[in-house]
Amino acid sequence: MIKKLLIFLVVSFSQLNASPMIDFVIQKDSESILSLDSTTEDPKSYWYVLESDLEESEIQNLNETNFQKYEWKRIKIPGNLFPTIDNLETKRTLVFARWVEFHENPNLQYSFRLGVINDRDRTYLNGKLIGKTGEWNATDPQNYDKLRIYPIPNGLIHSKQKNLLLIRVQLYFLKSGGIEQDETLLGPTSKINDRFYKDEFIKLIFLTIYATVGGYFLFLFLRRQKDRENLFFSLFSFSFVLYNFLRNQLKYELGIPFLEMKKMEYLIILLLIPFMYHFLRTLFEEKYKLLGKILDGIQAVIFLFFLISNNIENFNFTLTNIVQPTWLVYIVLIFSIVVRNLRKKDKRAIYITFGLTIVLIAAVIDTATNRNYWVFPRIMGYAFLFFNISLAIILANSFVKVNEEVEDLNKNLEQKVEERTDALNESLNQLQILKEKQDGDYFLTSLLIDPLARIENKLPEIKIDSYVDQKKKFQFRGKNGEIGGDICIVGSIHLESGEYTVFVNGDAMGKSIQGAGGALVLGVVFQAVLSRSKSSYTKRRPPELWLKDLYVELQSVFESFDGSMLSSVVLGMIGQNGYVYYINAEHPWSILYRDGVASFIETELSMRKLGFPKNDSHLQIKTFPLLDGDVLLIGSDGRDDIGLSFDTGVRYINEDETLILRFVERAEGKLRPLVKEIQENGEITDDISFLRISYESQQPKRSISEEVRSTFLNVQNLAKKGKYEEALFILIPLLNEYAHPNFHSLAGKIYFHQKDWKNAIFHLKSALKENPMKENLLYMIAKAEYKLGNVLDAVIWSERLFLRNKSNKQNTKLFFFLLDKTENFDKKSFYLEFLNSAESIG
Repeated sequence: MIKKLLIFLVVSFSQLNASPMIDFVIQKDSESILSLDSTTEDPKSYWYVLESDLEESEIQNLNETNFQKYEWKRIKIPGNLFPTIDNLETKRTLVFARWVEFHENPNLQYSFRLGVINDRDRTYLNGKLIGKTGEWNATDPQNYDKLRIYPIPNGLIHSKQKNLLLIRVQLYFLKSGGIEQDETLLGPTSKINDRFYKDEFIKLIFLTIYATVGGYFLFLFLRRQKDRENLFFSLFSFSFVLYNFLRNQLKYELGIPFLEMKKMEYLIILLLIPFMYHFLRTLFEEKYKLLGKILDGIQAVIFLFFLISNNIENFNFTLTNIVQPTWLVYIVLIFSIVVRNLRKKDKRAIYITFGLTIVLIAAVIDTATNRNYWVFPRIMGYAFLFFNISLAIILANSFVKVNEEVEDLNKNLEQKVEERTDALNESLNQLQILKEKQDGDYFLTSLLIDPLARIENKLPEIKIDSYVDQKKKFQFRGKNGEIGGDICIVGSIHLESGEYTVFVNGDAMGKSIQGAGGALVLGVVFQAVLSRSKSSYTKRRPPELWLKDLYVELQSVFESFDGSMLSSVVLGMIGQNGYVYYINAEHPWSILYRDGVASFIETELSMRKLGFPKNDSHLQIKTFPLLDGDVLLIGSDGRDDIGLSFDTGVRYINEDETLILRFVERAEGKLRPLVKEIQENGEITDDISFLRISYESQQPKRSISEEVRSTFLNVQNLAKKGKYEEALFILIPLLNEYAHPNFHSLAGKIYFHQKDWKNAIFHLKSALKENPMKENLLYMIAKAEYKLGNVLDAVIWSERLFLRNKSNKQNTKLFFFLLDKTENFDKKSFYLEFLNSAESIG
């Protein structure tokens, strides 16, 4: 008993004076792989860490005896140092230690697999350097995501003894470092390498599958480019493959600089979530909303920043604090799309939800692993397979559906062809019936228009020819016809001032039946006014007032359609003397062909189309004298709207309004050659119509001898000097022998100055009848009639001049004075709008 007590005391005393026990792991047999990882269940499996560096000499002399003199701490490996080591920002080099007892087989090569070390390391076994990664003390990161595998040189292992594995690690990031991920192992080199390459090649096999899927979806997009969801998924797949390859350890076999690979990795990771969002948005045909555009804009700005920068710390900070929070918003948008389509009971949404949920869980786990919240293998490369499976199911369902439709079509092809043929025949029959009804309407309308578009001229001095070619052609019950908005009408009226030929060339707005409706209205109203011209009241109207009444009536009818029916038009009348009175309401300018030269007789727009609101206030009656042999051509805008083409085959619509003048000159003013000239130089694209009016005087030319001319000049000089009696004494005998309009005009002016109103009126009217161009005679007759007390006659003469020329202030003053005199306030109100419109134009 005493002996046992003494032995216990001796042992206890020896333990009190011995060094603390060193934890170590033992390799069970020489061919097994030993895990060096720390486990929570076994605190003795923890590694040792020294929060300072060791010199090379210290490392070489470090052994089991002096190991405890350093301030070693226990730490769990693999794992991030940040939560374990205090003030990690100031400690840039640490030393990790692990004691291992080998059961060495001299015939085997052994290696350490030390996991992913952040950032550079120097690894020793029993004081000898067996491996290193990265440039020591470099300013740039070296290989912080590289898995280290170091073979053990022969002769370093102390078999069946404790061996010291020592790893010096130099940190780069402020809040992370050490042996962070993967696993730490010891074993035969062949088994360590086989395990490594097996894991990496399995990942590559999965990436090859995903790349094939991406290529397939890209092929689908190229064949059917409107299905943009295929493009976005292919881009997502390729980005996913490239990103995961850059996370694969085999990338280091390519020899690409580390910083370039990391920059590419950061650039690609920015694209993954946006591509997924756009894939689902286009798949389910969702709108590209403002929030999505803002998120894409943020990603684009960051992408450009990553592209021009080379600072990995900035990349890491931006990704962690800016990019990944925006992904949460993308995820909300993605799941909102999926949920909306789940509510619609879209089967595609069910499959997508299944795969997307698994991918999202894997993404959360991998993100937490990247942030070193825990040590866990990356699983996104495997989880993405489920998403591909969900898409494969969608495609399979689509193909099955298409195949079923094809099979059904093949089985019932003949029946479907017959049904389709019957349906087409029925549609064609219905279309033919409708077309026949339409052509019937066209035919009836053309029958109504044809008698209205008459050409009736009673003046031998005037020759009139017309041409109308409507663009719309039709056939009804074997009869060919045409219909459109162009119309030409010529008629005759007899006024107190003589016989007149009245003409109209109109172009109603609209195509086919709409234009024909306008032409029909124009023809009906025009013929109605002609029919009423036989009344005594109408016959007393001078040509200016008759033409005004015609225009006002047409304008009031067209205006009643509230702008749905408009028509450009030239209304006119011409007497035996070749003097033309006309109104141009936004119709192409009329053309005068004289002595082989074609020119426009007007150069400005003064009135809008018939039916245009308040168009009466712009009414202006224009006059033009035709000389013997003159030709007046009036045509619709179809004469200008012709299709021209270059030698290259490019077709365009003519915009040169003077082109028609060259055609007229080539055709020498003849109508049929003119139409042929237009057809040969271009394609007629609209309705086209022409009125050709030629004048050949039937009066023999009166010649005056030099003696009579000299006498007339002498009378003019006497009148200018105020010797009116002497002038009349010579002029009256001359008038009796030669009734020349200039002689009447001079006699009328002399009597007017003498206030012999009666004789003045007689001679002035005689002069005006022969030469209606002299507007000043109209004013003098009006004033003379007023002086004689013929106020109503004075109003008519003054009104004629006002309709021709609103700017004659002397006549305008007289005209409104006479309207007040006769208390004709309605007419005064009507004509006051003329003055207001003239002032606004001026």
